[in-house]
Amino acid sequence: MNQPAHTLDQLVVLDTIARLGTFTDAAGTLNRATSAVSYAIRRLEESLGVRVLERSQRGASLTPEGIRRAGFC
Repeated sequence: MNQPAHTLDQLVVLDTIARLGTFTDAAGTLNRATSAVSYAIRRLEESLGVRVLERSQRGASLTPEGIRRAGFC
């Protein structure tokens, strides 16, 4: 059986960041370290081959490609 390109856990992390707007808030909600949240997103982006989040000092938001590729549309 082939491994999926991304895991359900990575999609949960992405959804949480998309709803809350920051990696820090998502980490708190998921009861994880911010570095673990960042790692999950990095792995997701590597598996998809695209950036799914636009990061800024004010937070993070889904990219158009992130919306399409992650199945949020």
